[in-house]
Amino acid sequence: MNNKRFFSWWFLWSFILVGFIIIGRFLIPSPGKNVNSTSSIIQWAYKTEGHILASPNLGVDGTVYVGSYDGKMYAVKPDGKLKWAFAAGGQIFSAASIGEDGNLYFGTNSGDFYSLNKEGHLIWKFKTGDSINSTAAISNGTIYFGNNTGFLYALGENGKLKWEYKTNAPIRSNPIVGKDGTVYFANVDGNVYALEKDGKMKWEYKSGAMLDGSIAVNDETIYFGTENGEFYALGKDGKLLWTINIGGNVNGTPIISREGTVYVITDQSGFNPTGYVCAVKDGHMDWLYKTDGFPTTVSLDKNGILYFGTQNGYLCALNPSGTLLWQYKLGSFVNSTPTLGNDGLIYIGSLNDYLYAIKVEK
Repeated sequence: MNNKRFFSWWFLWSFILVGFIIIGRFLIPSPGKNVNSTSSIIQWAYKTEGHILASPNLGVDGTVYVGSYDGKMYAVKPDGKLKWAFAAGGQIFSAASIGEDGNLYFGTNSGDFYSLNKEGHLIWKFKTGDSINSTAAISNGTIYFGNNTGFLYALGENGKLKWEYKTNAPIRSNPIVGKDGTVYFANVDGNVYALEKDGKMKWEYKSGAMLDGSIAVNDETIYFGTENGEFYALGKDGKLLWTINIGGNVNGTPIISREGTVYVITDQSGFNPTGYVCAVKDGHMDWLYKTDGFPTTVSLDKNGILYFGTQNGYLCALNPSGTLLWQYKLGSFVNSTPTLGNDGLIYIGSLNDYLYAIKVEK
């Protein structure tokens, strides 16, 4: 990849993001009010000391974990009160992963990767030397994550390096571990990789376009999209199955339903930024829904309802057919993916520094 092109792209999107942050912090009120819907209400809102771009994650006891631009990892009780906050010293862009023992694993833009216990105490810290934007995958005692230097790391639960694999571009996608232990991930150059458990390459697929999001994997297929609007399906052998152009910059993480439909988001830059939530199956477009502002990665509930946030501050829900069910104004740019709780609550962060718990009334 041309380094000049990458840094031009990075500077443009950094400039746009800073603009959204300024708008969200100073010009848009918080928290917001319900519009166009009476089906959702704010159960509680917890204010951190920085913007929330990371997605929340839930512990088995209902504790909500979320990282913030203020460099802290927060643990919030189910009633919305603070349980603890850990100062990591670097901005947190991605969700924390939770191990079977309840320990948390996450990285920061300072290049440090942390392990905390459920009480918020440091277990260990691993230094990589560059920003970490991906959410870690945990499988059979190994923790996998990438950084902006282009390394994929495999750590033991003790924080010791097992192996590392170097690519030629930043890794911002979330790695995924298959049932056979194969590790799948992508870098921003648009290259998708499959590695053996020991870090040796199985195959590499080069799309030829920048990749701004993550990949999705089911039993047979790897899905991902690129900035030129192409959406791909690869077989487990790395061979192309099909591709479809859905337009815009395909980003976020594709979500696969039980029926095999893949939900993916795109954004359309311009004076009035918009985007689309698209439903793709077997290489064909089932439907698309135009959003007012860039959408976040969608979350899918057991009834097939899709939830996502938007750049103009809405939390939205779509029917399985792609029609709007409701939308709720939170008050600022929503960048994090909604997290669905077993208690019927939706947890989501915003650039106005708030973590929200939204109750959806049936």
